[in-house]
Amino acid sequence: MKHALQIFAFTILVSAFYWYVSLWVPQKRTEPPEDIIIAADLSVEQMVVIGEEIVAGKGTCLTCHTMGESGTALRFPDLGSIGALAGMRVEGMSDVDYLAESLYDPNAYIVEGFVAGMPPAAKPPVALADDEILTVIAYLQSLGGTPSVTMDTEFEWQGAEPAVAATPSAELAAAAAGSNRDAETVFMTYLCNTCHTLDGTPGVGPSLQGVGSRLDRGELYESLMDPDATIADGFTPGVMTAMLTATAFHEQVSSAELKTLVDYLASL
Repeated sequence: MKHALQIFAFTILVSAFYWYVSLWVPQKRTEPPEDIIIAADLSVEQMVVIGEEIVAGKGTCLTCHTMGESGTALRFPDLGSIGALAGMRVEGMSDVDYLAESLYDPNAYIVEGFVAGMPPAAKPPVALADDEILTVIAYLQSLGGTPSVTMDTEFEWQGAEPAVAATPSAELAAAAAGSNRDAETVFMTYLCNTCHTLDGTPGVGPSLQGVGSRLDRGELYESLMDPDATIADGFTPGVMTAMLTATAFHEQVSSAELKTLVDYLASL
């Protein structure tokens, strides 16, 4: 009985000790992102403020674009003065229409020196609603120009395919676990080409040219399942994790596809 009481007392002391230590450990609380309320009667100034918030958050624009001196991810054109440049990019196209097309159908016109690959903003994984896109356009116009878009502005692309927020695309859902696609299809489906190149040129993420000689298969698996475990020099933590989350990679990819992708990367 005495021995049992000693064990009990020891357990209480240990628990109390760890409780005390926990009080001195900084606590981090993560809150879910707040929903952005977009009213139909927003002023242009209010649209610009909300658009800036979407660009930096839900739109994930800063993953691939710089904003003047802000950011280092120059996968796609710098947007620091896009409000002044948009009206001069395509002959006969206004700045508003150019910005709208760039968001709804970004690969219709590719700026010289860059490559296609930006996903349409109205479709998953970004999945912005039409009213959200209007505020983004207002913000982009304000970067070196004067916003002229309003909440009543209409475009031919609006309503064509309703956005579905926070859900994988129909193509991804149809290719759920158990399917066996070739490596190139998997690579493109999950937008790997948006951040990584295969020819050695710089991107948002490291070039995958020669990656098979730099990483063994275990490291390749880890880079896909826990991309922040090891960050290549000169690159930003969290970007790949955000992209894999946005494309529902870990929920959708099958074990066979994952092996195919790792085999493909190992062969480079």
